[in-house]
Amino acid sequence: MLLIALVVVACGQAWQGRDDAGRVAAASAAQPPEQVLVAGVTSEVFSSAEEASDAQVLFIHGGSYVHEASALHAPFFDQILDTVDATITMPIYALAPEHGYRVAYEQIMDVYLELRRSHPDSPIVLMGGSAGGGFALGFAESLLEQGIAQPDRIVLLSPWLDLTLTNPAIPAVDQTDVLLDRDALVPNGLAWAHGDDPSGYRLSPVNGTLAGLAPTTVLAGTNDILYPDTLVLETRADAAGLDFELTSFTGADHVFAMTPGAAGDEARSIIEAIIGSLD
Repeated sequence: MLLIALVVVACGQAWQGRDDAGRVAAASAAQPPEQVLVAGVTSEVFSSAEEASDAQVLFIHGGSYVHEASALHAPFFDQILDTVDATITMPIYALAPEHGYRVAYEQIMDVYLELRRSHPDSPIVLMGGSAGGGFALGFAESLLEQGIAQPDRIVLLSPWLDLTLTNPAIPAVDQTDVLLDRDALVPNGLAWAHGDDPSGYRLSPVNGTLAGLAPTTVLAGTNDILYPDTLVLETRADAAGLDFELTSFTGADHVFAMTPGAAGDEARSIIEAIIGSLD
């Protein structure tokens, strides 16, 4: 994979992300990404693009809205970019408890609009994992509300779709989920909400308007307390007439798509096919 530092500075409030690009190298032996400003927002940018019109992927990382991107991201992006020509931009957005979701929404909007402006001939994929998956869907719904063009595709990896985690099917899944803890997640979500109603669509996008969204793909494992809400989303997407596909991986854990193994390999193949189809 060719790693290119792309520096695009436009108007917008600069967010000074933590200077920790080397954490990825230390944890995964991957090359640390460049941290650059995209529309005034510190971002990590990975690229294998050969043409100016190659796909642009705006990736929103997870971390329960209180943690920065994990070391899983760099090798995950490397594997994708070994197969497709694209640029992946991952903003280092403002986190709770210091900041609420409104600040981060403004930052992601700035980056999204800058990618559209600076790459008018490139397809755009909006992608997110875990909390970032919920954020990505809520952001796409906010584009609808504001009359702003949708991305070409939306891809959600093990998304956190309902901040409240009140789905009655969650306790049963909790018996097999080895990674997530509802009692830990809910306070983080409330910190992210900063006093707003956590059931609102920007925080719990399973409750938002789905008709009119870009074609959406969800990849989720069944051993994940977030999985029951992906089934709710599937039902609501079908009712809304959304071009929607949920691929469920039996026995897979949270964010399996970013980890080694057969399920992760299959998930990455799906992601690569989606990006490659947009060329």
